[in-house]
Amino acid sequence: MNRSTVHLNFSKGDKLFLWLILPLIGLVIGYFLPPISEWASKLEWIPFQGPFKLVAGLNAGWVIFATMAFGLVAGIILTLFIYDEILNIYISEDTLAFKIGKIDMSYDKDNISYIYVDHKDLVVIGHDGHELFRYKKELSTKILKEELGERGYLFKDGNPYKEQFKKWVPGLTDLPLEANALLKARDVALKNDDSEEALQIVFELWKLHVSVKEIESKQYYRVV
Repeated sequence: MNRSTVHLNFSKGDKLFLWLILPLIGLVIGYFLPPISEWASKLEWIPFQGPFKLVAGLNAGWVIFATMAFGLVAGIILTLFIYDEILNIYISEDTLAFKIGKIDMSYDKDNISYIYVDHKDLVVIGHDGHELFRYKKELSTKILKEELGERGYLFKDGNPYKEQFKKWVPGLTDLPLEANALLKARDVALKNDDSEEALQIVFELWKLHVSVKEIESKQYYRVV
């Protein structure tokens, strides 16, 4: 049994789609871009007239190969961007590490009580019951459970704290003022689609032993 560090992000099917289908879609779009540009450049109500007219004005035979190459590269760049922005999981016998964009987090195995999945969120619980980490995963729960089990991590099925989460309303009296302020700031970040800022705020909430998740765009919290 190989128990070396394993890197997890997407399933094999998702990887096939990202590395094969997305570049292929870019290639096809590139192939049809010259005739589309010629058609669109004659309709002034269509936006981005500048790029359309530029491509339509190039009559050389190499244009279609250039647009296909551009589409292929664009598909590859999009794939790399997706890989960088989703949750990357690194599991070893000693540590459990995560990477999301430029953010890296690592936890010693000795500080982890157990792990579970709440809907699509991977949740890591410390020995006092508070959340150490929570983030949406792309990998199947079955594979994740197998890889964690092979390296000695306890994985629990279901959410043991489901009934403890409360809907957040500004000014709730059972939360510290600092936690309320952070949840309000996070609410604004979520409405502005600023996922990086929302994640940074969650880090501060974890320090206060406040867990937070979203259900139908509403924030729910749990205090330990």
